Amino acid sequence: DFSTIDLALSSLSRRHPPLSAEVIELSTHLLEVISSEIIGGGDVGHVAPLSENESYARGILRLVELGSGGGGMMTTTTNENGETKDDGNKTIVRWEPLAVGLRLIVDYLQARTGELPPPPPRTDGCGNGDDEDEGTGLGTGGGGVYAEGPRIPKIDPVAPLGIVENINGGAGATTTNNNTNESNGKKPPAGSTPPTANSPVFELMKALPSIVDAHVEHAEPRVRSLVAQVVGVYALYATSLLNWLDSCSISEEVGTNDCSNDEENNQLKQLKQSIYSAQTGRRAIHAAILLSLTSHLQMKEPSRTDNPSAASDGALDDTTGWRALETNLHALASYIDGCVGRSSSNARADDVVVGDDSGHNAGNGSYVDEEIHLFQSPELGDGGGDDQFGWLLSGLEHCCVIHVNRHVRAASAAVLGVLVKACMRSSSRGGGDSHRDLLVDETSLFRSVLKNSLRSTLEDNWSQVRMAGSVLCRRFVRALLRIHRLDGKLNSEEGIDEDDESDDEDEELTLFESAIAPDLVPMLLPRMCLNRFYLAQGVKLYSQDTWKLVFGNNGTQQQHSDSPDELYSSEETKGGGGMGAVARCAAPLCRYYSKMCDADNHAVREAACQGVAELAQKVGTHPLFAEYLSPFVTMLLQALLMCFHDESWPVRDEACLACGTFCLAYPEECLSELPTLFERWTEQLTDQIWSVREDAAVALGDAVAAYGPSMLDKVLTVLRKSLPAARDQPPMTRAEYKRLQNDVGAHTGNQVYSCGSLAPKLKKGPAPGAGRIGCMSCFVDRPKAPWEATDGCIYLLRELCVRFANRDESDREDVVMGDAVLLPLMTELADVCRLSHYPQSDDLRTTLWRQLPPISEALGKRRLKSLYLDLFIDSLAKNLDDQYGCASQLSIHAAGQCSEEIADLIGVGIFRGRLEATGQGGVAFDRLMEDRRREKNMAAMSGGKFVGREMFHSPFGPPTASQLI
Repeated sequence: DFSTIDLALSSLSRRHPPLSAEVIELSTHLLEVISSEIIGGGDVGHVAPLSENESYARGILRLVELGSGGGGMMTTTTNENGETKDDGNKTIVRWEPLAVGLRLIVDYLQARTGELPPPPPRTDGCGNGDDEDEGTGLGTGGGGVYAEGPRIPKIDPVAPLGIVENINGGAGATTTNNNTNESNGKKPPAGSTPPTANSPVFELMKALPSIVDAHVEHAEPRVRSLVAQVVGVYALYATSLLNWLDSCSISEEVGTNDCSNDEENNQLKQLKQSIYSAQTGRRAIHAAILLSLTSHLQMKEPSRTDNPSAASDGALDDTTGWRALETNLHALASYIDGCVGRSSSNARADDVVVGDDSGHNAGNGSYVDEEIHLFQSPELGDGGGDDQFGWLLSGLEHCCVIHVNRHVRAASAAVLGVLVKACMRSSSRGGGDSHRDLLVDETSLFRSVLKNSLRSTLEDNWSQVRMAGSVLCRRFVRALLRIHRLDGKLNSEEGIDEDDESDDEDEELTLFESAIAPDLVPMLLPRMCLNRFYLAQGVKLYSQDTWKLVFGNNGTQQQHSDSPDELYSSEETKGGGGMGAVARCAAPLCRYYSKMCDADNHAVREAACQGVAELAQKVGTHPLFAEYLSPFVTMLLQALLMCFHDESWPVRDEACLACGTFCLAYPEECLSELPTLFERWTEQLTDQIWSVREDAAVALGDAVAAYGPSMLDKVLTVLRKSLPAARDQPPMTRAEYKRLQNDVGAHTGNQVYSCGSLAPKLKKGPAPGAGRIGCMSCFVDRPKAPWEATDGCIYLLRELCVRFANRDESDREDVVMGDAVLLPLMTELADVCRLSHYPQSDDLRTTLWRQLPPISEALGKRRLKSLYLDLFIDSLAKNLDDQYGCASQLSIHAAGQCSEEIADLIGVGIFRGRLEATGQGGVAFDRLMEDRRREKNMAAMSGGKFVGREMFHSPFGPPTASQLI
């Protein structure tokens, strides 16, 4: 358990086989030191005295040494009786002491970083790059390394020593609050104890470079992850020391009243020497990470035709960690995120000689300033060999775009994300200009790598990689928006006026389109749109939030506001908000959606169909933007028609709805495909999945609203033909049905599911081998049942009644469902639902009771009481009472809900009288109403709210209207 340092230490005594006596004794000693030094109350104590305890720091180093082979670790074995014994002449190195020691180092350096005062706020307008952290899971202190998922930390601005707790807890769940509090930088905050020249932290930091170098490729992945955390906190503390040197009056903090000037100068010199030595160690750690990363990038990737999992050196496939490459990338990301140096020049002192083995000086703590050669193209290098220039970015692009392993692809996207942050918070040597050209210059190698990596990760087949790409996309886009606003501010201050023609063009564009280069908008916008509908909830919700941040309130980054108009795009925003941007980008967007409708991943095809439906619903019905989409209607319809044959029923479902929406928005353009669409809709009306049947009915209702009486005649023909289909359902007893459900042979060869999700492995269509995703054929399919056609007709009747039964509220003036047409259909429906010779008849009646209330409300009280209620009241009373226990609980509950809603519509007394006329159901109805009254009374007594029949939707459902474009 690495959630806290005391739990990590106490876990060493519980390891089996047991660890050596020295490890147990050392862990006990460290626990005693911690317990004696912790002060304060609550769950979070602060450890200020512990930071200067030499015994504690040396104990940590000894624990790491024991876990690294610096002491003999006794090996024990267990015999068949469960007894342990010594092997005697054999020793091994156990990784547990090393892991706990690394965990203690992370906590120790985090606490020391919190003791330093925050640097003064920047004045160059680029911010510190930390205002949009997505959570770390690595304990780097920066909070910006994406490694374990979209975990957003909640920061307490008044946490002691600058320490803040991540709500997710776990190892590395704390982050430092080193840049959140305002300070003039001249004196540390109350209770802070900046290091002295003889502080044990420098002894610890001196040993860390060799520790990292020795274990960056450790065989145990948990150790490698902890090494990445150590790298992050080391870089953060070392560069924070540089910031402290640059912004503080050190003599006031180092000197004492009892010291002479010579002693004070000597202490100051020693302190600077220690800080600069720490920078040398930091650069050495970076070199070790790059060396390991280089060797892994040169490693031959496994072929998809081979079986690398059979290799003796571990699995090399597309799901495991692919040796140390993933953790190397996390370590590099942690290092970059920890480099928060703001010094305007390289750290050096006239009387101190520092430098690494390569001849570089200690640096200024800014990653981009120190490693600018890594961002340069080989042809732009100033000698020294082409290998020094651009290799890292090329390797990261390879990992994001080509690498077979999904963890590696996600980790490389995290590195690119912190590099974007580093560019925004760095300053060039010798000046105050930020490295924004690396992000905006079209010839920049880094920008090219970002573009290619975003194109790949935002449409990756693995949700984990797609989420990492979404995080990178938000960080990149918001950086470009910040640069655009800064450039506009500078131009305004310098009195530079743009020409009138560009002003007129900018007035028609959103801030997103103005800030993002023309080659990026057609690539980013379609992927950002589609991911708002992606099946994985993390990707979906994060992408929706990104859309609001980019397009809400003219693109301003207001994350908290009481006014929804400031968070969501609308036509009143500049350039029409997100809707205007989508309309102007209709060509690449429609081509991308059409391509994704044919993707191998069924979740992507489903999201693409939802995106197409959104285009028709929002853009297609807009008076200003509808014409932008009109030329691409045929293309989108062809893509949707292809999805009608998909084996994944959610894809068929969404395609069905989207086609109906398109007919409403573009009736003329869809007219040529109408015969094919009508055939597909009627097929879906009898589908095996109830939601597909329901949405097919909705689409047919849209078609009637779009094309009028001619389409209504066709729909009524289908309705009259399919409504009695349940009469043809073969008879079957419940015992026979139960035996069929438990038949092993009947369940063999059916649907298979993905190893990483509950989504089925499905082909795109019925053609053998076309777009295969699964590992076996999925041709075995349950045939359609006759009763399912009747079930689909119930939904279709609901649509016709709700939309066309009332002349005053009909969707079309020339289409009205009069009683002459409707009464025979309702009579047939009532008769066919009385049948009970097959076990699924309960399911059919459940559908009827769920759809009868909206039908009744559309008909109105007068028509319902005079013509239609008596058709169903006897079946409803029988199902509600269920004296013989034949009905299912679902149908009984649906009957109760139906009775309550109809009673509210026509009056409880009138409905109660109709039930009594049937001779049954009255007692059950009274019991139902009594239960409702009791629920209301209990809610009132507890101060709560009675839910009743109110419908609440899950926050993980489809986007609401305000969340769309």
